[in-house]
Amino acid sequence: MAMVLAINPIINISAPANTAYAAIDQSQLDRLDTTNLERQIKAARYLIDNLPNIISGDKKKRLEELIKNSEDLIRRINKLKASQAVADNLNIRVKNIIRENLDKKNTQFTININSYTSNQEIQSWFLQTVKEDWYFFYSMYGKANVKTKYNSKKTKGDKVYIDSATFTVTYREDPVVDDQVENFANEWVRQNINDYDSDLEKTQKIHDFIVTKNQYNRGDIKDISGGYSIYHPASILYGNGGVCNAYATLFDKLARKSGLDVRYATGYSKKNGEPHIWNMVKVDGNWYNIDTTWDDPTITFNDGYVENLEDFIIYDFFLKSDGEIQKSRTIDNNQDRPQSFSTLNTGLTDTTIQKVGDTYRVVR
Repeated sequence: MAMVLAINPIINISAPANTAYAAIDQSQLDRLDTTNLERQIKAARYLIDNLPNIISGDKKKRLEELIKNSEDLIRRINKLKASQAVADNLNIRVKNIIRENLDKKNTQFTININSYTSNQEIQSWFLQTVKEDWYFFYSMYGKANVKTKYNSKKTKGDKVYIDSATFTVTYREDPVVDDQVENFANEWVRQNINDYDSDLEKTQKIHDFIVTKNQYNRGDIKDISGGYSIYHPASILYGNGGVCNAYATLFDKLARKSGLDVRYATGYSKKNGEPHIWNMVKVDGNWYNIDTTWDDPTITFNDGYVENLEDFIIYDFFLKSDGEIQKSRTIDNNQDRPQSFSTLNTGLTDTTIQKVGDTYRVVR
């Protein structure tokens, strides 16, 4: 028999509920120590063997019952630990195979499970593996379906025995294009980032490059911009622009290659309620929010044609505190996301549009 489970790439995916047969977690299991029970059995046997005149009749019967119950409990604990060890090994094995196939960008692969588990558990392992690389999750990963083949003869109540799981994965962008972006990033950093650049200088260079290079685009056709996924940095570098995923993942890639410590942050716009993603970057030991998407506004200028409108940059969301950034959006709870307690006063000023001679130009 087969079950099909769809896995969708939303920004926040809640953890699946525990299965009915996994009512104890690892921390609880680790606290199940049988040492005292073993000592109790040893002491009871000593009394029975060495004090027959005192330990007899009902006393002996109660000690023998204590020994039996303690031995039964030890067997149950050891069986539970052995079962958990098998589950842990299955988790590691399945995730290793998933990781290997995702690294190769394989679109379909089958894993022999041959164990008691569930669709929900396999979904959880898949998503945990996908999220090991946030750049991959936000730029490359599209969606996945899992088709499980389970063994009805070996299934016992809530304990489902699954023979195999087949994964069908859709990627947002061609892996060849992703490699091209990787090569571009290496070359851009080589040409633009110097060893003597400060954290602030590196951050501004990356911010300004992305803002001037891109224009926000929800897609020419569906989710495609100039032939590239609007969620992937390629839409910025080679297409007609992308959405916040493209901005944030390109910033992440360039910042990491420049030696900066960077994280992702997610939330919802307070203006329109839409999900949003931006970055956090560490500058001189302190964490700040940086949003290249919202620092690249759509400009309407009615006084005349602006020759270099693509050079328009603002710094409204450049190195801001959590308190400041929360004026415009919510912030999702994420234990991997650092907190930002202050806004950095950089002294940077927004560009303006001015008339220079007979034409309008963006100037600093």
